[in-house]
Amino acid sequence: MVDISNPNFKAGEFGLTTDAVNRHMHVMSPDGKIHIGVDAFTHIWSRIPRYRIAKKVVELPGLRSLAGVGYEVFVRVRPYLPKKNA
Repeated sequence: MVDISNPNFKAGEFGLTTDAVNRHMHVMSPDGKIHIGVDAFTHIWSRIPRYRIAKKVVELPGLRSLAGVGYEVFVRVRPYLPKKNA
């Protein structure tokens, strides 16, 4: 796992931009492929047995597109949501 909030993190080392990694979720699979947004979630879910059904549901025809739209709406409103105090 790579912590993008670490001051030593350099997005360019992964072929990405700082803006991109701060805007959308990114996951690198063991083969080095980068999964972004909903695809990042489905990749994670595919690796956790009890979440595999969620992956299958999101990948149903039509739901993948709807999930993508929902994710993009969330990405746009997320900066305005209340922050959780650590």
